[in-house]
Amino acid sequence: MPHLENILLERSLYIAVALLVLYLGFRIGKMIGTLAGTRLISQKEQELFIAQKGFKTLYESEMAAVKSENATLKQQVDTMTAKVEDYRKKAAGLGGLFNSGGKKADAMYALLLENEALEEALYNQNEKLKNERTDALKEQLRNTGYRRVLMSQLMSDERIKGYVAEVLADDKRLPELPAQTERP
Repeated sequence: MPHLENILLERSLYIAVALLVLYLGFRIGKMIGTLAGTRLISQKEQELFIAQKGFKTLYESEMAAVKSENATLKQQVDTMTAKVEDYRKKAAGLGGLFNSGGKKADAMYALLLENEALEEALYNQNEKLKNERTDALKEQLRNTGYRRVLMSQLMSDERIKGYVAEVLADDKRLPELPAQTERP
């Protein structure tokens, strides 16, 4: 039986070597998978960083454009305001009527400012009234729609139809129609 012990030892040795190879293969595969995953993650992070950097650059350029446009518009508003003030002063002294003294020109200027304020108040009041009229018309349309639905529901009721037919059949209950006059 010495031969059998050799075979068992050999088989045990083969099994141990096979297990060792499987373990080493598992560890090497795990290392390769970890490296590939890490490389893929870093590549994706790099792509996201590039996209984020591009969006940030776009955002900053858009903000700079908006700020410059805002500054330009503010400057235009200031210029227009100064021109309006200048035109008001010119209108106050228009025609050489008020050139002699500053009091008359100042009074005319004050009247122009008051007139502008009154015109703006009148415009605001007109807008308010327009909105109120619009709301009232919408409410009337809504009420008319409700009445129409109510009338159609009433007219579909058989009892109401009977009463209407009875009234129409009784000529005494109906008011007389006014005589139509012929037009020339």
